[in-house]
Amino acid sequence: MKRYILATLLAGFLAAPISAKEKPFYDSKSNIVCITGNYNLLAYGNKYRKVEVEIPASCSAYSGKQLCKILNDKKIGKQILDYLFCYNGTSLSEERLKDLALQNVLKSDDERAAIGVISKEDILKEDYLPILENNYIFLVSTVRGKKIWNAYKVEIDKDVLEQVFNCWDDMSKYNQISVPVSLVASDKAKMTYDVDTQEYVLKNKTKRKMSLKVPAFAIRGQVTGRNPFATNIGHVNGLKSCDKVAIYRTKEKNGKMYSSKVSTTRACNVNDSTANLYTFAGGQASYKKGDVAVYQASSNTSLSITGGYMEHSYDVSLTFDMRLSLSTAGISQYLMVKAGMGTYENSKRLYATNTGDVVKSPVIMNLGLGYGVGFEFAHCVEFMPYVMAQWEGNYFANKYESPNATYNDGIKDYYSSDYGKSVLSNAVRIPIGAKFNVNIFYPVQLVVGAEYAVNINLDNIGDKDDSTLHGDADRFFFKPTGYKRDGLSVFAGLRFNF
Repeated sequence: MKRYILATLLAGFLAAPISAKEKPFYDSKSNIVCITGNYNLLAYGNKYRKVEVEIPASCSAYSGKQLCKILNDKKIGKQILDYLFCYNGTSLSEERLKDLALQNVLKSDDERAAIGVISKEDILKEDYLPILENNYIFLVSTVRGKKIWNAYKVEIDKDVLEQVFNCWDDMSKYNQISVPVSLVASDKAKMTYDVDTQEYVLKNKTKRKMSLKVPAFAIRGQVTGRNPFATNIGHVNGLKSCDKVAIYRTKEKNGKMYSSKVSTTRACNVNDSTANLYTFAGGQASYKKGDVAVYQASSNTSLSITGGYMEHSYDVSLTFDMRLSLSTAGISQYLMVKAGMGTYENSKRLYATNTGDVVKSPVIMNLGLGYGVGFEFAHCVEFMPYVMAQWEGNYFANKYESPNATYNDGIKDYYSSDYGKSVLSNAVRIPIGAKFNVNIFYPVQLVVGAEYAVNINLDNIGDKDDSTLHGDADRFFFKPTGYKRDGLSVFAGLRFNF
């Protein structure tokens, strides 16, 4: 009982940091992200807008935390606020914010855009907030000869906006406003030379990793329709075919906004700035509710652990599936690699080879390559027919040697005799099968399937002489026992999607 209580407390302790982790918030009403610093390295995304505030060149030699202190000491956050409100030393203006807010509304607010032509006069003060809250400083520094990217959040929020309007005509009060800068993430920056622009740019791998560490930099867009199911991000944003895309919906709890996951989808028919999506788990997305499509890291692979039964034998297998393509109809093509081990019933039996040696019941081993096609149904079940080609071996470990074995000076002479050795029987196996992958709690699925295998014993190919009879498993094992590796088998297990 004490052990049970301790285990429960330990599980709760370990789970606490996970449950306490802050939920991400992907604002569907904010497609524009303002960037200060190395804007040119983020110009591949049409959601970024350049902020004309100069960062001292000396900053490029410092690490992330050191840079953060320098940026705050130099009051870069306040300079960015000045730029956005067109501060000239004596007055403020809303013109620049209105331009940015108008672009944002036209991009993200379908209802207002549908009313008709929207002008600057239609922009509301609350339209400023998404622009102000999405200000970042992005810098690539060189530390000990290595390139490092650093992303900083400019802490402009609703309180800062209210302070600005409360001292609109009093510049002395306005200049007392403090805008801190905080480090969001930092990591290695892999660069490559772009022949077209003749400039160094971030490698796609770095862009995708960066999109996962900084929510505002996420490869994300809006759900633009249900029939067909589509989003407004594509190749130029870093999205590739078969990429995992999570659908999020905005919710509120205790006055704080957060994003709740609606479903898991994958991208298909990816174009420059659009892509279709296919749901693999979860509920139905809605463009009317402002659902957001967010790229998530995945390897487009899965690993299945299954137990199988064939007449007279049992096995355990690992199957690795790699998704090669995905159509808009939810049809996937897979490359499959399978490895397994098994045994026959009555595994404690001993068998005499043709030469009188006694061997143990064999261990079945197989390894193969295959191709499968997956058909998705009801967004929770995948039917997958496949074909494979496998090598299969039956290994008979030696138990007792034949009395006819030859010796030289008391040592068994393996080179002059085949007697007393273990036996390995080789075969080519061609299974044709089908399996159902059923969602339990995605990415974990239940796997149930069956296959019919044709087994070609390689030991029976060609002429046989007396020297090879020792390893003829067909004569001393398969024919006497009636066991076979041809025919129907069934299997079940779990599949883990990555």
